[in-house]
Amino acid sequence: MRALLIAVLLAVTACGVPAEVPAGTPQVTLSATDLAFADLLIPQNESALAALALTASRPDSALRPLAEQVEARYRDELAQVRAVLAEAGKPESDQHEGHDMPGMITAAELAAAAHADPAAFDGQLATLLRGQFEEARTVARAEREAGTSAALLELSTRIDSTRAEFLALLKDAQR
Repeated sequence: MRALLIAVLLAVTACGVPAEVPAGTPQVTLSATDLAFADLLIPQNESALAALALTASRPDSALRPLAEQVEARYRDELAQVRAVLAEAGKPESDQHEGHDMPGMITAAELAAAAHADPAAFDGQLATLLRGQFEEARTVARAEREAGTSAALLELSTRIDSTRAEFLALLKDAQR
């Protein structure tokens, strides 16, 4: 911040011109924790979006309003984390693709829920979403404890809060 103030003062007083950053130079530096958070957030959100999309084919699902309510937030988070990666000059990683890990809804789980009979569908989907919401909070808290990127720290705080909200909405939907 102090360097920016000095550069502005030099420019205003005609004593110098702030150096320009060459085009293509990353504007953001990410720590290992920041990268791990981004690497987990993307597949977690994509798998959750796939699970939420299942409700579109289930007009009687009690979870359909929840899905419609939270889908946009997941998409916004994906856009934000991808923008941060792009600013840092980091590629999107697929190192967790196909992994069966907490918070990640697998293709097999999606297929089982998609083929579940109407009476079992909401229960199966709720179990998947609950696990995803809870693990997203855990990952977000880890970012808040050790991350360095202001944008990802803000995102992790928002994720922790929204997933707590989503858990309450899920509980209400199952009543």
